[in-house]
Amino acid sequence: MAREPTRFEMYLTKLAFFFYGKTVYRSFADRLPLQGNERVLDFGCGMGNVAYYALKRLTQGHLTCIDISERWLNSCRRTLRRYENTAYIRADVPVLPEGSFDIIYCHFVLHDIPESSLEPILTALVRSLRSGGSLIFIEPLREMEKLRYIKRQLTQSGLSHDKSRVTDIPLMGSSLESIYVKQ
Repeated sequence: MAREPTRFEMYLTKLAFFFYGKTVYRSFADRLPLQGNERVLDFGCGMGNVAYYALKRLTQGHLTCIDISERWLNSCRRTLRRYENTAYIRADVPVLPEGSFDIIYCHFVLHDIPESSLEPILTALVRSLRSGGSLIFIEPLREMEKLRYIKRQLTQSGLSHDKSRVTDIPLMGSSLESIYVKQ
């Protein structure tokens, strides 16, 4: 059973969106390699902070938002209520059609998942990525051991590292943003 966020956690996330929306969420969404017609997956969508900005660029495409929490998904639906090109899935481990996404992104989600659960999740995400598609994540550098594990799992699953950059994120500190591509 998924742990639902407290009202306080949700309130803090709304405050972060209000104060840091453009500098954190929008800047990440702006760096996504979107042309506007892709099929995109937001894994661990939360209240839809990144999706809000990604959808502005995804004019002819489709966004699927996945989260383990029904409460977060309901909040995400409210955040994205103006967009019709969006689907919502509540899942612990996603079951998705093979090769169904051009881009998958994870914004400060993977480091919170225990390694025992992370392997099947990453396998499912890689499987659902089309050939030539990109998996993009940003995670705190203070989670270096978890980052090594994630990078190793993605490489072993057949993805190639494209590029990475270190950036400073308000409230999160130094963070690693990486792009992996499926051959």
